[in-house]
Amino acid sequence: MWTPVGIGAEPASVVGLTPEELTVYQTCGELQAAWKADSQGLFIADVMSSSDGCDPDTRVAWLDKAAGYRVDGRTVVLVDVDGATIAHLVASGKPLRPDRESFEVPAEFRRSFAPPAVLPAGLTPVVRQDLPGRWVPVSDGPKPPNQPYLAFGTDGRWAGSDGCNGSGGGWVSGPAGTLLATTGITTLVGCDNVPVGSWLSSARRAGLDGATLVLLDQNAAELGRLRRDDSDPDITTSPSGE
Repeated sequence: MWTPVGIGAEPASVVGLTPEELTVYQTCGELQAAWKADSQGLFIADVMSSSDGCDPDTRVAWLDKAAGYRVDGRTVVLVDVDGATIAHLVASGKPLRPDRESFEVPAEFRRSFAPPAVLPAGLTPVVRQDLPGRWVPVSDGPKPPNQPYLAFGTDGRWAGSDGCNGSGGGWVSGPAGTLLATTGITTLVGCDNVPVGSWLSSARRAGLDGATLVLLDQNAAELGRLRRDDSDPDITTSPSGE
C-alpha cells in the first residue's frame, strides 16, 4: 500500500499494488489498473475499470504521465518520459481491504523483472520517437476480415486490431530498445486473426530491421514484424471493435 505525494489537485488516494493489478482507492470507490515495470526503471499503469461510484472513464492524470521509476529508501519516485518527477509513492500502513492483506509474489512475476536479452545483431534499438504512427504485420499469415494493425500515439497510448477484435492500452520505451505495454479489455470475436496485440503485450524489446519494426520477448525471441502504414493518416489510439 502506497500514499501518493506531490500529485497536485488530484483527489486524495491510496494505491494498492499486487502482481495482478494496481488499485487506486478514492472517495468514490476503486479504480483498477493494469501495470508493468522492469529492472531498467520503466513503469506503466493504465486504468481499465472501476467499482462502486467511480466513473468507469476516470483517468488518473499523475498515473497516466508516469513512464519510469526509481527507488529512494521506502519511497518510489515516479517520473515522466523526460525524467521529471510526477509523484512520490510513500509506503503506507494497513490495507484498506482485509482480503488484500496478504498475497504471494510468484516466481514468474519476479522473473519478468530480469533484464531482457539483448537485441539480436542487425537490429537497431527503437527510440520513443520511432514508434508513433500506424503499423501493420508484414507476414503472409492469416487473412482476417479487417486489416490488423497497431497504432502508437504520442501520448503513450496505443490501439489496435487483430483483424476482428479491438484492443488498446499504454506503452513506454527505454534504453536499448526496451519496451513495455499494457493491454485492456478486448472483444472475443473468433476469426483467423493476427495477434498483434499479444505481440505487443509480450514484447520486452523492439528493434528496427531497416524500416521494419521487430518485437521481441524477454529472451529475444521474435514475436512479430510490422511495417509502417501511411495509407490512413487518421491515427487514433481509441480501441475499435474491428
